[in-house]
Amino acid sequence: MPWYENFRIAASALWANRLRSVLTMLGLIIGISSVILIVAIGVGTQKFLKDQFRSFGTNIVILGEDPGPSNHRPLTIEDVEALRTQISTVAQVAPFVAQDGRVVYKNRNGNGRIYGITPELVTMLSFPVIKGRFFTREEMDQRAHVVVIGEQLSKQLFSADSPLGKQILVKGQAMTVIGVTKQVALKGYLSYVERGLMMPLTTVQETLISSNTPFGKHVEMVFLETKPGETIEAATFQVTNLMRMRHQITAEDDFFVGNAQEILNVFNSIAAGLTVLLGLIAAISLVVGGINIMNIMLVSVKERTREIGLRKALGASEEVILVQFIIEAVLISVVGGFIGMLIGIGASSAVGAISPLKPEVTPMAIFLAVGVAAGVGLFFGIFPARQAARLDPITALRTE
Repeated sequence: MPWYENFRIAASALWANRLRSVLTMLGLIIGISSVILIVAIGVGTQKFLKDQFRSFGTNIVILGEDPGPSNHRPLTIEDVEALRTQISTVAQVAPFVAQDGRVVYKNRNGNGRIYGITPELVTMLSFPVIKGRFFTREEMDQRAHVVVIGEQLSKQLFSADSPLGKQILVKGQAMTVIGVTKQVALKGYLSYVERGLMMPLTTVQETLISSNTPFGKHVEMVFLETKPGETIEAATFQVTNLMRMRHQITAEDDFFVGNAQEILNVFNSIAAGLTVLLGLIAAISLVVGGINIMNIMLVSVKERTREIGLRKALGASEEVILVQFIIEAVLISVVGGFIGMLIGIGASSAVGAISPLKPEVTPMAIFLAVGVAAGVGLFFGIFPARQAARLDPITALRTE
């Protein structure tokens, strides 16, 4: 019998039991769509992280505190000055501090993240300005009460009005708004500047955040930009040695030194691991769907025993019967896989439309989806097909 005739018979049999066929496909549809969505989110997450960390460049070293060791000593302004003057591989050094605080403008108020930063950090991380400007080195030296607020906080306090030149109260201190910045994601602790406020570090340390320690004025983190031609490795080595000497480290470091690529690698490893784990969990539904196909095909063989007996009595070989039922199993799984693929692609697009994360459906994911669907149908369809092919025609014709 030509293959297309077997295909037509299989399609007719499935169409005659449409509801049962759809219910049989359901496990595969859920499994395929879940796998495609999870893989797309995983790929999109890694691309999103790479794009965000690219803004750091390849010449930024990050120095932060590790409060774990018992001999922990905080980072201070004195450490920053030592880094600026004693590290030959570094061009710019930019410390910052951060703390949550209440912000008030007339009868409107909210909570914002207060960042005490330096003009060098603005240059190093390329903060985008929507309105106005950032503060200058002179304003920082003068402890000026000026502030650059995030776009989201600006809308919360001023609605559609321009905030430039207006005074707000930050933890009870009057500050003049000189600029508005927009969202800059994943810049270390500066993850939420659109909901926060950036002010001169000196102003924040002296009026808003208690930063005095026995070792000097505390800073939370330090960004260091290497000189042209210098490597991250050389800068990291010098920073680590200087900090160990200054903090008199004899055992475990009370600080960490890293760079954007190292952090990106960690995030990518986590994202890849979660993608594999969630993908395997979603793939369980494919096995359940395959078992469901085998179960339904066995029921179909039982219901069509007389038909099989009649066809074999008219000369149909075991191979013909075997191929017919395998085609039915593969057809139902491929159709289910195709529907699941469309749902997975649609769900990925929906996630991309409502979130900053842009899931990416790769050709490999689609190829695997269709291949897995066909493989599941073939694997779980062979046993029922063999059961049908081995039926004795006389016994089958006597079946009521």
